[in-house]
Amino acid sequence: MASQPEPTVFHTVLARLAAAGIHCEVISDGKLSDQTHGAYTFADDSQLTWGTQSSTGVENSITHPVSAHGRLDGFFIDDVSDESREFTTGDFETDEAAFVTWVTALADRHGRATE
Repeated sequence: MASQPEPTVFHTVLARLAAAGIHCEVISDGKLSDQTHGAYTFADDSQLTWGTQSSTGVENSITHPVSAHGRLDGFFIDDVSDESREFTTGDFETDEAAFVTWVTALADRHGRATE
């Protein structure tokens, strides 16, 4: 029996945010097929963009598996300020949990977008 491919960091985080009612767009910069990030506009029109980096330094990677996790990066912008966060322990479960907690708190403050 063939083994299943390991889930990617990007798609795992995307699914976890969706489970929290935060349905991100997937944005590609068009230069490389692997250069992709997530984006979300909150109910008050503030915005979040986020991406992943592999343990080998590939930024905005959509294809690296959980075992090659390096870090998660998030950037939040509203009318008053901007904030960036890096989740850099190198441990996927720790970084993903902290990232999702941060984004969920932002959604609680700024409202989830209506679909």
